Amino acid sequence: MFKILEYDIEKYQFINQTKEIFQVDELSKIHITRPELFPDFELSFKNEVHTDFHKTFYDFINDENKNKEILKTYEDFIEEVVSSNFDESFCYQKFPSFRIHLPGKKAIHKWHFDNDDDHRHPEWEINFQISLTKMSDTQAMWIESIPGLKDFSPLNLEEGQFAIFDGNRCLHGNKPNTTDEARLSLDFRVIPISKYHPEKARSSATQGNKFVIGGYYKLWEKSNV
Repeated sequence: MFKILEYDIEKYQFINQTKEIFQVDELSKIHITRPELFPDFELSFKNEVHTDFHKTFYDFINDENKNKEILKTYEDFIEEVVSSNFDESFCYQKFPSFRIHLPGKKAIHKWHFDNDDDHRHPEWEINFQISLTKMSDTQAMWIESIPGLKDFSPLNLEEGQFAIFDGNRCLHGNKPNTTDEARLSLDFRVIPISKYHPEKARSSATQGNKFVIGGYYKLWEKSNV
């Protein structure tokens, strides 16, 4: 099952910062205001993260002259929000994965669980998804409640909400977006330090980053005070 929680969009300004990255006033209409970024090729499992929307976002994130504000927001979110859900130190994804679910398209094309052989994430990871737009029904990610049950339901979120779910073991994916609005989100993963085994780590399928601290992960340490 997944858990849905609220976050303060005024304090953690992921939405406004993403608007600034794309130079748009409304993220759900990004495909209309930035049509030059709309993919002119058929999306599939192999190229779904290689659109010009993704390139624009990650070029900004990787530019040290531009990224300081949104990176600080993420680090504050980890320190002040995510950490409250753990009673021990943990490893977390260096920066979230950018997701965009365009009208008539899918965001993720292959139904999967993150520990499968295509994605190669380590066991015990916990998934987080931050909504940047409303996401519901065919805009949303669909996930089973228990591994293997295949009772899929949408993870419906409003702006100012985030979800915690077991994408590591539960099958999940997308349906074609039948609405006229885009869905944008930031997704990241956390693993408790007690479950972190770098000697077993593989590398991510998309970027080839090894699932270790200093590679895919950063470390958040719980104070003993």
